[in-house]
This record gives sequence, structure tokens and C-alpha cells, in this order.
Amino acid sequence: MQDDKLWTLPPLDGMAVKTLETALGNSPSKAILLEINDVLYRLSREGRWFTFSLLTKKRSPKHTTLFATITEVYNQAMHGHSWRIADCTT
Repeated sequence: MQDDKLWTLPPLDGMAVKTLETALGNSPSKAILLEINDVLYRLSREGRWFTFSLLTKKRSPKHTTLFATITEVYNQAMHGHSWRIADCTT
């Protein structure tokens, strides 16, 4: 029998996830630029989903992934890598 409930792992770093939530909530456009290992990504809220996009040099999306929570974004894409919030106004 399959369990239909979605299970997510707890955040690997709760303070980092809280920092991302705060920055995203305070951004006028509901999107933030993240720099992870010297590569730019955009994290934005699209309804109930979070979009995480790899950006080109011209800052247009090259590859986009949807996540249900910011915790999933952090656990799968950011944990263990050097990262910072590059901009909150894009």
C-alpha cells in the first residue's frame, strides 16, 4: 500500500531557511537572486510553489525547477555549498 502523504526532510540548517524566507517575503517582486558557488540563481514564489532558476549571464532563466517548500530548495540545492543572497529587488 502506498502512502499518499508528502514527506519532506527537516531543514539541514533552520537559520539559513529562515533567512531565505525573510528575504523572499521582504522582496517587492517576491524574487531574490542567490549566488551559489559563483553562479547566479533566482528563487521566487509562484502561487503555492517556489521556482528555483539557474540564470544565464544576461540573467534570463536557463533551467527552472519547482519546489513545494523553501526547505526542499535549501536541502537539495544549497546545503554544503558557499552561497549568499545577491539581490532582493529583481
